[in-house]
Amino acid sequence: MIDETLLEFCETDAQRKAVEARINTRTAQEAADLVGISLRNLYQNIANAKKNAARRGWSPEHDMTRTVPDGFVAKGVSTLYGDDGQVKIQWVKSNLAHEEQIQSVKRALDTFIEYQKGKSPFVPKPQKKIKGNELAVVNIGDSHFGMLASESISGDDYNLEIAAQRHKDVFMRLMNNAPDCETIVINQLGDFFHSDNFESTTTKGTRVDTDGHLEEIFAVGLEVLSFITEEALKRYKKVIVRHVKGNHDSVLSIAIKAHQQAYWRNNKRVTIEMSDAPCWVFEWGKTAFLVSHGHAPKPNKLAEYFTAKYPEIWGRTKHRYCYHGHIHSKNTTMETYGGCITESFAGLPSSDKWHNEQGYVSGQSMCLIVLDKEKGEVRRSTERL
Repeated sequence: MIDETLLEFCETDAQRKAVEARINTRTAQEAADLVGISLRNLYQNIANAKKNAARRGWSPEHDMTRTVPDGFVAKGVSTLYGDDGQVKIQWVKSNLAHEEQIQSVKRALDTFIEYQKGKSPFVPKPQKKIKGNELAVVNIGDSHFGMLASESISGDDYNLEIAAQRHKDVFMRLMNNAPDCETIVINQLGDFFHSDNFESTTTKGTRVDTDGHLEEIFAVGLEVLSFITEEALKRYKKVIVRHVKGNHDSVLSIAIKAHQQAYWRNNKRVTIEMSDAPCWVFEWGKTAFLVSHGHAPKPNKLAEYFTAKYPEIWGRTKHRYCYHGHIHSKNTTMETYGGCITESFAGLPSSDKWHNEQGYVSGQSMCLIVLDKEKGEVRRSTERL
């Protein structure tokens, strides 16, 4: 038997129909036939509804009957049983659900995106002669906008104002030496923001030192990203931007993509790549590259992931690369899978207190790579602080 209370925790129509059907029929097969779905799908929808209920603290078969408020998730339940085996006292620990944080961001963005439509500036298409076989690729390592570092602790200051100026200055130096080609791909390799919420913690809850309120950090970061795209548009006929999800900013990375897509949506020369996958592959003739943050999958697994998830692209290409961030320094390895080169790219931040104590030192650079359709990488430009 299914308790009718379970209906309160159904999050989709499919879950609600499955639960209602099972309540009102004698067997699961009758319920599946009533709804018009397979028995397997019926069980899955009911199981998902029970998972929703358990996250809120309601699972009577496990003696969990004290729910937590909307938007919160039960972190743990402690139960005291009497000698007769009956529940005497129960404590429920709750926390704001990670899913609710994501939904809150998405709801706010729905209104924000509508406001941003058509806000991007008009940028004339460049008329210079281009080299058709070449592609410009800029890899922006972990930016950590909002991070606070001091010279007294790590030997170098870093705050929101410094972050904005550094990224603009270094990107412009790259553009001043940029190759003449038609298309540029800008890979923002994740951890663009240092924290992921109002509590100044990473996605998983690690507390970090931050400079400014979240709204200010978010606004300044987005302004810099829009600046970078606009400057690229002045030099290239087509701009493709991939924003990678990092381990510091898994929620805000959703907002980055949504904002930039809305901001540039009326400019046909800009493509904001919106895939939610942890890795993304771009194919350019006989050359291809994969981009990921580097925390999942790990760098030593990226080439294997490339060939397993994108076998057609792997088979069509000869020169293959995996680009990632995360480790804050430069490291190049030649993987065994088809000679694929896996490379990490440094970011521009200073080291904060934690990274300095752990001995991590940032390479503090930004790199532009030129890829040829037939030859792979043919040259690169690296700008350092």
